[in-house]
Amino acid sequence: MADGTLPTIILGGSDRRPVRLPDDARDKHPLPGYKGVDLRIHSRPVVEILVERLEASGEFGPIYIAGPASAYGAVKTRAGLIDTNGSVGENIVNSIGEVRLRHPGAPVAFATCDILPDVEALRSAMADWKRRAPCDLWFPLIRAPRERSLLGASSWKPFYHVVPEHGQPPVDVLPGHLLVVDPDAVRLRFIHSLLDTGYRTRNRSILYRIFVLVGGLVGGILYHDALHVLGGRLPTLTRDTVGAGVAMGLKLRRGRAILADLENAVRSIFVKRRHQDLFPDRRVALPILEGLSLALDIDTEEEAREQEQAPGANA
Repeated sequence: MADGTLPTIILGGSDRRPVRLPDDARDKHPLPGYKGVDLRIHSRPVVEILVERLEASGEFGPIYIAGPASAYGAVKTRAGLIDTNGSVGENIVNSIGEVRLRHPGAPVAFATCDILPDVEALRSAMADWKRRAPCDLWFPLIRAPRERSLLGASSWKPFYHVVPEHGQPPVDVLPGHLLVVDPDAVRLRFIHSLLDTGYRTRNRSILYRIFVLVGGLVGGILYHDALHVLGGRLPTLTRDTVGAGVAMGLKLRRGRAILADLENAVRSIFVKRRHQDLFPDRRVALPILEGLSLALDIDTEEEAREQEQAPGANA
């Protein structure tokens, strides 16, 4: 925020290999490299434009870029640099640790380095966060257009189907690429493992993601529960994560996931049991918002060209 109370981390990327696209995007050309600096819009690194838009909104700051100094050291912004070059999960945990030291007790915002959100979309989204704060986690779902063709070069991106309230029809949404979290509330070690596994399956079907995520995480979950038992605590991680995650994943696939249930499941999965017990009225918020520019990350050459042709792309 303008008064410096919402430190913000831009995730600079850790994998120089191009993203794996789904089968219906076979005609697209995925982008390799550290997209924040290697992807250029009107000859400018995209991360420079992103920092300017975050600053122009008046809602974020101080801003940090989490990525390798060898790639991001020459970026021309006022953003600070957190030198980290591990996996996605490792970079998030490292950057949260650094920001918690500098801004203890503050919520932390995250954005990916490959989006160019409209300033007004940022302001509108953050107005929703302010209305709901304090939250354990706030992550907007962006309403998708009825016609996929309106997404242009991004029409291949997978939609998710969420029921806003009981009795209402499901709506199509895309995940936003902006998040605000209370770092003291969440299971950081578990998020580290989950994101490393989930990153490899992004842009794939929900059923495939459930299979890979559960298969990749069960061993670690059981290990952490065993540590809880040895430490005299209840082994809640297996129940909170596997059961809730599989149930909600299947409902999302069938278009039957009710938003409030999805929010409860996310809190069960990501928020520490001790924190849930201490703050039973805190929530995870997954609001369905307008603001398509928050959802359109740039994964392909075609999307990059379309962004470059958009009005105000270099500002």
